[in-house]
Amino acid sequence: MHLESLEITGFKSFATTTALKFPAAAAGTRGGITAIVGPNGSGKSNITDGIRWALGEQSLKTLRGKKAEDVIFSGSDKKARLGLAEVSLVLNNEDRAMPVDFPEVVITRRLYRNGEGEYLLNKQPIRLTDAVLLMAKANFGQKSYSVIGQGMVDAILNATPQERKEFFEEAAGVKQYQLKREQSVRKLQHTWENIRQAEAVIEEIEPRLRSLQRQVKKLEQREQLIQELSGKQREYYGRAWRAMQEEECVVKPRVQELTGQLQEQTRQLQAVQQQLDRLEQEDRRTEVFNRLQQRYQKAVEAKSQLRETQLLLRNKIELAKTKAALSAIPVPLPEIVTRLERVAATYDDFLQQLSAARKPEDLARLQERAKTVSGTLRELLAELQHGKKQQTAAVDPQMVADLERASGKLEALEAEVVSAQREITEFNTTEEAKRGKFFDLQRQFQARQQELNATAAQLSELRVAMAKLDTRREALEEEVKTELQSTAWLHDYQPAGAGEDPQLSSSVHQLKRQLEFIGGIEPQTVSEYHQTKERYDFLSTQVADLRTALEQLRTVIEELDGTIHRQFHDSFRQINHEFGRYFKVLFNGGKAELDAITQEVAEAEEEKQVEAAAEGVEVADEADQEEEEIRRLLRGRTGKVVVGVEIRATPPGKKLVSVTMLSGGERALTSIALISAIIANNPSPFVVLDEVDAALDEANSERFGAILEELSGKTQFIVITHNRATMHRAAVLYGVTMGDDGVSRILSLQLEEGEKLVNR
Repeated sequence: MHLESLEITGFKSFATTTALKFPAAAAGTRGGITAIVGPNGSGKSNITDGIRWALGEQSLKTLRGKKAEDVIFSGSDKKARLGLAEVSLVLNNEDRAMPVDFPEVVITRRLYRNGEGEYLLNKQPIRLTDAVLLMAKANFGQKSYSVIGQGMVDAILNATPQERKEFFEEAAGVKQYQLKREQSVRKLQHTWENIRQAEAVIEEIEPRLRSLQRQVKKLEQREQLIQELSGKQREYYGRAWRAMQEEECVVKPRVQELTGQLQEQTRQLQAVQQQLDRLEQEDRRTEVFNRLQQRYQKAVEAKSQLRETQLLLRNKIELAKTKAALSAIPVPLPEIVTRLERVAATYDDFLQQLSAARKPEDLARLQERAKTVSGTLRELLAELQHGKKQQTAAVDPQMVADLERASGKLEALEAEVVSAQREITEFNTTEEAKRGKFFDLQRQFQARQQELNATAAQLSELRVAMAKLDTRREALEEEVKTELQSTAWLHDYQPAGAGEDPQLSSSVHQLKRQLEFIGGIEPQTVSEYHQTKERYDFLSTQVADLRTALEQLRTVIEELDGTIHRQFHDSFRQINHEFGRYFKVLFNGGKAELDAITQEVAEAEEEKQVEAAAEGVEVADEADQEEEEIRRLLRGRTGKVVVGVEIRATPPGKKLVSVTMLSGGERALTSIALISAIIANNPSPFVVLDEVDAALDEANSERFGAILEELSGKTQFIVITHNRATMHRAAVLYGVTMGDDGVSRILSLQLEEGEKLVNR
């Protein structure tokens, strides 16, 4: 790789587009040296600044400016200022020293006056870090020895050992590895921070995830219990529904049967009632009996009155007879009176009983009593008739006729009484028959009524049972609808059994208790669990990936540390050897060497901890081995580490050791020897030297030119100089001038062609 050309537009004094072409280095020739000359203030060093700026320099002090827009042409009396500055480095990459698949690489940096800037790689935008890494891999860059400006030579000697170490790291070619290590360390630190953050988030959400997982398990268990409960409930309700259907199949026909039976019994009862009603509509027994009784009573009363009349007549006749023949009376008079008094008393009693008689048996008894009274009177009459014939002439015939008429009427009345008594007897007989039928009907009515009541009671019980079944069915349907949300399946469901199953009911209640124990869980819990689980798994996967990346980065960093350490020490030994050789060439003798200053990093860390403890700062105890390992990688290598580089130079004939004791010329030669050693060990594709030979005399300039010519076979030199010996060694000479418009311009000359022209 080498620098083919440089294109500058609007950078500092180069207002117009300026292109400089550079020859490639070739072993054994001076073709790799380009000299740029010109008077002071012409803008020669602006070429160096342009190259350094294109390589990514960020320090405005190094670029000899105060603000970013100072690199843009600021204008003059004759030319207006420009709005942008652009510098492009055209590199030949046929050897693919830069790891890009282009034979030619153009690195461009552009800055606008508004402060916006950009980096381009073959006209494609690229980040500065990527550009710096690519240049470091190609072994050049703004912080390397590719550009050595005014004062930088002496600065190497004046720098501290720690600052020299950075320069030697560039010289050793480990910058690309250091950049990779820095990137890897940043990635490692970022990865570690991400791991810690992710683990903190995992630690934060893990309790919530466990809680949600328990709830989801409960929910899954609840779903299983619900499914099991649903099956048990379907079986339980199906059995209950089937049992009710079977009970209804038994009760309903019985209700229909009893309803028909009740209707038939009601009809029969109504028929008996109608017969009873018809009997009630006939003449009342009391009215007929009273009418017959009145007839009989009238006949008895008339008979009684007639008997009294008859008796009175007889008494009168007998009295007449008695009066006629008292002496002829066969019975003494007191006895007759006593017997008649008894007859009268008996007769009075007979009349009272006759008036109170209501039943046929009473009439039969009264007839016997009447016969007794009649017999007593007939007996007394028979006794008295003994002297009747003697007295007949003395009795009034009218009285005898009245007595005979009364006797005839009495016989008629007796017939009437007998007839009335017979009718009463017949009436009683008829009434008894009617009463028996009435009683029979009443008994039938009562029997029918009892049967009807019994049937009605049974029917009522069955209807109550049907109502209970309806209520139970409605309650069951409502319960099924509440528990299972639908009742359509009941009508077609065929359970395994019928009737209540205590074990099944117990299972249902037990499952419900388990569901109550689990409690209600919000449906959002599942989605929250999945979201949390997804986040937890994502973070866990990320942590696993980050830890894998962390291990890879640790491996890369350790490998880079090994590579840097090995290459630095190998290069340092070679540079030390070449430094001594070139020192002898420039000084015609003498001795120079480099000394690496090493230090135990662990001791330094321990010293820091002691100092921190002494200041009262509490030092954290890093118990975590992984975290300690990360901290170690972030700190860098442990053990003996090069922390600085000391330069020891002794010109011939002197006993000096420290470079601070050298004169200005000696310091310049020592710096040139060191730079030459670095270039010889690890040549950059190109090296820009900005007046590094300004302090050399004629003889030392010849020696410096000889060294440049020797090294031009390894690298390409762009030398800004006023030294004729250096110009003599160049293949191409560019002259820089500045007109009255403040714009730098380039004049070029191929020295080999010029020599040919001169030799002609």
